Amino acid sequence: MEKELEQNAPIVEEESLQNYRQDSDSSKELEKAAKEFKEKEYKFDAFISYRHVEPDQSIAKQLHQMIESFTPPKEFYKDGKKTSFRVFRDREELAARDLSSSIEEALAESRYLIVLCSKRTPLSEWCEKEIRTFRQLHGDERIIPVLIEGEPDEAFPAPLKQLKRGADQSLADVLAADIRPDEVLHKNFPGYEEVQKKDSAKLQNLTKQALHLLKTEKYRIMATILGCTFGDLKQRDKERKNRLILTISSLSGAIFLLFGIFMFNAYQKAEQARQEAVQSNAGILMKSSQDMAKEGDYLKAALVAKEAMKPIGKGMKAYPQLQSEKMSIFNDVIYHSGASTLTSISTKNKLTFMALSNDEKLVAFGLGNDETAIAKVENGEIIKRLPGHSQQVKLLTFSKDDKLLVSAAFDNSIIVYDVESGEEKAKLEIPGVPMLGRFSGDNSQFFYVSFTNTSADFYVFDANTWQQLSTFSIQETVKYADIKSDGSEVLITLGNNDENQLTRRSLKDGSVISTIDRIGRTSLDGSNFMLPYKSAFYSNDGKSIILLTDDEIRKISLEDHQVLFSEKISTATTLNKPLVESENGEKIAVNSYGKILILNGETGESIDEVSFGDLDLKYFAYNTEQNMVAGFGEAGIYSIWKDKVITDDRLYLGGIAPSEIYFLKDGSKILTNSHEGQSIKIIDTKSRISSEPVQGRIIASSNDSSKLLLFNGTDFLLSTDNGKTGKTITNENTVIYGLMTSTKQNVLSNDGKYYAYVGQMTDTGNPGLVLYNVESKESKTVEISSAYPALRFSDDGKKIYLQDKKEGLKIYSVEDLSLLDTIPEITDSSLNILVSEDDKIFLVNRFSGTASLYDLENKQHLEDIPGEVLNLKHQEEEIILKGIQNNTAFTWSSKTGLKSLDMDEALTQTPVSFDDVNLYNEKENLLLLIRNNDTERKAYVVDFATGHLMMSFTPSVKRYLVNGHISPEGNVIMVDQSFNTITATDNSGVQDYMTAAVYHILSDEEVSAEVDKILAGRTLTQDEKVQIGISTE
Repeated sequence: MEKELEQNAPIVEEESLQNYRQDSDSSKELEKAAKEFKEKEYKFDAFISYRHVEPDQSIAKQLHQMIESFTPPKEFYKDGKKTSFRVFRDREELAARDLSSSIEEALAESRYLIVLCSKRTPLSEWCEKEIRTFRQLHGDERIIPVLIEGEPDEAFPAPLKQLKRGADQSLADVLAADIRPDEVLHKNFPGYEEVQKKDSAKLQNLTKQALHLLKTEKYRIMATILGCTFGDLKQRDKERKNRLILTISSLSGAIFLLFGIFMFNAYQKAEQARQEAVQSNAGILMKSSQDMAKEGDYLKAALVAKEAMKPIGKGMKAYPQLQSEKMSIFNDVIYHSGASTLTSISTKNKLTFMALSNDEKLVAFGLGNDETAIAKVENGEIIKRLPGHSQQVKLLTFSKDDKLLVSAAFDNSIIVYDVESGEEKAKLEIPGVPMLGRFSGDNSQFFYVSFTNTSADFYVFDANTWQQLSTFSIQETVKYADIKSDGSEVLITLGNNDENQLTRRSLKDGSVISTIDRIGRTSLDGSNFMLPYKSAFYSNDGKSIILLTDDEIRKISLEDHQVLFSEKISTATTLNKPLVESENGEKIAVNSYGKILILNGETGESIDEVSFGDLDLKYFAYNTEQNMVAGFGEAGIYSIWKDKVITDDRLYLGGIAPSEIYFLKDGSKILTNSHEGQSIKIIDTKSRISSEPVQGRIIASSNDSSKLLLFNGTDFLLSTDNGKTGKTITNENTVIYGLMTSTKQNVLSNDGKYYAYVGQMTDTGNPGLVLYNVESKESKTVEISSAYPALRFSDDGKKIYLQDKKEGLKIYSVEDLSLLDTIPEITDSSLNILVSEDDKIFLVNRFSGTASLYDLENKQHLEDIPGEVLNLKHQEEEIILKGIQNNTAFTWSSKTGLKSLDMDEALTQTPVSFDDVNLYNEKENLLLLIRNNDTERKAYVVDFATGHLMMSFTPSVKRYLVNGHISPEGNVIMVDQSFNTITATDNSGVQDYMTAAVYHILSDEEVSAEVDKILAGRTLTQDEKVQIGISTE
């Protein structure tokens, strides 16, 4: 006990010091909130709107009691007496008067409206009427939604959906409290209405879980009612309880003089209570961290997880679980097959564009209503917040040397900042909406374009003195403008369709240098017309201009307007510039209604074509140096293409398509900016722990995993180094067998000498067992009765076991495929089979979900074990099995029986199927569970000893069942990742491209070190801590 107290002493001191520092600020904020709370009296502090169904009414009743019995901080006391709260709930308050008038009167006299939201709430006209009435009486700010089922968009009544708040203007920001149990969060949960009809016991249990969550969430509700922060309220309640403990401890201290043993017990209980409170708070923070990870903000999730673990000592009861949850979050940060959202930056600005520094280390953007911000591209940390504007910032531009940043806002001003110091170097008053800002190539001048109600105004400034050098106006509608890199001229596309629609003008005075003729067309009736340009811009080759119409891309010489090439390509009409050009102009990528065409920049000839299938492509980014294309769909789904292959398919960005995209030159990151979502997201395009993917799909592994069989689209390859290299295996009908949906009828011997599979007899057409000798390249075949038997080599590679439901178990000699033995009684329908190393024990994993164990020497059935067995050992007359059943991992011994433990609940989010592939590695005690259901593919890596989820992956393969492989040492995992069929640009043929992702399994220490590298020194800001509830203002 003394050792335990000594270990925990620093925690007590640290916590006390933190409380002392925060107490002063906390008291001021609470005093302010209490003053505002007391300014106006209400008959009721809260009105609870809910459906009179379960569990809604049980939750409403409990919430009613919790609010009325809540003890607020002393600042809210009236005349030294505890404030009493009153709640209106129709079952409690209604008298014999008319229902409508009673409720309307109660709504008028209520301080806040609490709405319990479930999937059935939008069906209630009465709940909707209560919300509408309350909004008319009190406005939108005093409504507290509490989510008990479903997502906000399906559980919020229509009036609540109009209350979007926060940076992202999303329903999630309206949500005040969430009391959905884990099972209710599962996508397969049928809904409380269905549970109420069919399983009352389950409904009771889920209601109990929801009420348990309400014990914590009540602080969020009360914090809103009292007008203070969640952190302040939670801290004060904790201090009140601690004072109670200290009071009890003081009384016990007096008694301790006579009864020391009683004081020891009291202290022990007080210390236990303190530790439970610390662990409870850590659990709340860890849940917040998990929510952030689900939303894709992995860096903030890692920071919050670290914060949660700070006060948790190894001797605390919750340490193993919390540490496991922290490592699961850390694994999510670094373990992904390729692209993954790293972090999200809230801009709180619907109109800002972002600017990337030329060294690609910084990103600048408008923040909130009047600030300019600079963040690190490496980790998303905001390093500077620059004041000076009075309205929202729209455009930002870095100078070519990245020393200056120019921001233009809606307050008719542009400000020049020193990037390093943040100092304001100049401020210019320029009327109009900012449209374009750019430094000249030599950094000597700054060009700026703004739109007013009547004109488009063009300015040139000296970038050293910021004196205006020239200006001119266009008194017509300008559709698009582009400035030549040397600042000598501007290319202006007007909105009208006349002979002057497209002109080159001097930036000095706006005089016309030349007019570019429009393109003539002939209509169906034979009449001629001129096709207007959508946009025009200077090519990066410095010698030409690229012209766009709705159905053509044309490149002309800058010198004499001679046509260099012209290609009929229809482009998305909503985009003014639906293309990306390489820095030297050698390549052009064009968005042509769902397809990206990559053209030769000199000839216009198509080099490549990128199709993202059903992505509903809207925006794209092209990295010419890495030959990568990132395509984004309307719903925020994105895919990445590289060198003819889609490497990442249908990844989730966040529900909203980005308005702006930057691709870093080295291809390592993509920056997206969503105006609607008011957020910048940094996408990491490369996995930090995966090797280069293997070009092929996984066909089979040997029993000991030392050998691996792959198919690369044309050949089978035998690998002894986890796919790095491979020896070609010649086989008839290679492509047919290589592209089969399932590869379960393929097995490999441990020595790598033999490969066996189920083929077809050439003479009879019946199924045949084919044995291929890798060294001699010769095959032997024997006819069998089933096309889908279970196969396995003996560990010494001398026998092949074949089991089917027709003829039972047959054992063949590898030497000549002669039949050595048969046990016709083993006619189970099997998923797969296992054999002990000594060939004495045989096991069938049956489709029924039971494993049947047999003694081969005596040909006897031994035992049936529920579940799927993944590992079989027979040693010293003991049989030891390791496997899984439902969501548990189990070990079964013929001597000690069955032991099982629950695996992580997250594994239940993806349904299981008969096509799943489940693997076990004995050395590292790892499980690789691959789900192959009809709708979703998912791979999970689980620690078998604890059941904790270590990491998960989402393969994009749909063409065939996903397979996997674990190296013998357990330090490398492979999972089938992608499949693409590529058609040659000249339609001469197609080629299949398939890859398997390779992951290195790191230790906890290595994972933590890698996460620290990614964080790159980033810490939580004070604002973030307050928002999360870690500290008060």
